[in-house]
Amino acid sequence: MPAVRKVVTRSPKRSVGLINCPWFQDKPIEHESRLEKHFVLRAMLFPGLKSIQHQPFHMPLAQHGKRYTPDFLLTFDNGERLVFEVKRSERIKAGKDRFNEIASQCSHAGFRFFVVHQGQIEGQRKAERAALIRRYALHDVHPLLAQEMVSYVRQRDKGVSIKKLKKQLNASQEAVFALVANRRIALGRDLLASDEDLLFTVNQEIQDASVQFGSWFGCAPWVTAA
Repeated sequence: MPAVRKVVTRSPKRSVGLINCPWFQDKPIEHESRLEKHFVLRAMLFPGLKSIQHQPFHMPLAQHGKRYTPDFLLTFDNGERLVFEVKRSERIKAGKDRFNEIASQCSHAGFRFFVVHQGQIEGQRKAERAALIRRYALHDVHPLLAQEMVSYVRQRDKGVSIKKLKKQLNASQEAVFALVANRRIALGRDLLASDEDLLFTVNQEIQDASVQFGSWFGCAPWVTAA
């Protein structure tokens, strides 16, 4: 399903554009703010996420006489789909009634609806680290070295430090980041990447996307309340 409109201009007040990510999906991902961009950069590192679609559809809002266009629709390997609204925290309270109606409609359509704010997206410099990792997504790692790195991490259930992996296999930091960006090995959800931080094997099995992806951002589906 194509996005309902294209981002073609830049605003002096907003960071708009495209994220080209052929290692993740064929189509570039649009964004209309820095916060949306940072959400995408972190989301792309989640194992089991199949695609991200910006402004995927319109939804009429009966109670408000308007229509709603979600910021993002995320589709996972198991077929689950989640709808995300990216919002600054200070603006969430004012939209409560509208979000209640959106969550209800999404539920009837088989989606779960999330509202995620800047603290969950950018807190503890997570988005900054995601942006750094993304720079190495197209870095060329020799296939044999890449396989050795993946196998080495896979053999250690509790993770292995970045320092130890680099030393044992004579691998560069760039190679580590390239494999993380391509989701062949994984950092913890805080994306800490110093020599003493751990790398883990990638588990792409999705049993409940709402719980697993929500945990990645520290958020939960919108709960309709009075």
